[in-house]
Amino acid sequence: MITIEQLSNFQKITSKCDISQIIVDTIKNEKFSIKDGDILCIASKLLSKAEGNFINLNTIIPSNLAKNIHKKLPRKDPRLIQVIIDQTQDPTGKKLRIENNFIGAFLPNGLFLTSGGVDKYKDDIVLSLPHNCDKIARNIGVRIQQQLGAKVAIIITDSDGRIDKVGATQVAVGLYGINGLRRTTFRKKNNVETICDMLAAASGLIMGQRGSGFPLVKISGYKYEFNAETKLIDAIN
Repeated sequence: MITIEQLSNFQKITSKCDISQIIVDTIKNEKFSIKDGDILCIASKLLSKAEGNFINLNTIIPSNLAKNIHKKLPRKDPRLIQVIIDQTQDPTGKKLRIENNFIGAFLPNGLFLTSGGVDKYKDDIVLSLPHNCDKIARNIGVRIQQQLGAKVAIIITDSDGRIDKVGATQVAVGLYGINGLRRTTFRKKNNVETICDMLAAASGLIMGQRGSGFPLVKISGYKYEFNAETKLIDAIN
């Protein structure tokens, strides 16, 4: 049986900090039970704040490209559009996808995310995605094993929308300890499932959106082979 449970009473993160240690300390203080084989899904926004990825839009000067896109998407601040362009590391805008009210971006690591993974924080402050989610996931997983004695997988999740649907779900943007893909055989045909996204979406049932839920969720009961060398890139097309 698969169960999903949140880590409650997680402190509010507002500035750069050692998030791995804070997670370990909170697990201890809350007497949150974790064991070998559990999977911890952690919201990327929590890690962005811990990494200090705050961007003040008042410091951003939008390019002509950002201004032109703003004409197509007037609900998006041209300064925010410029931040999204910057995340792609391609000033030509070729890594963007714009349709109706949607703007998405391909990031240098191959991920495609709504708004390039940029989230509004408050007023004129936005947050960019953590710089290396796989590395952060590994750091957290290793710290937990060292201090709590549990070998767990880590999935860093981010909210992501779709062009064809209203709202958002959770997808994986970083991995440690679990393969992002699950290969199955049905009627003698090989199939591939993006299990990291399935698990991330499952955590979203409790995690919620925009701080409405819990930033760390545990999934227990899913059987997988622990592999400390897994990376998200292995699941990217």
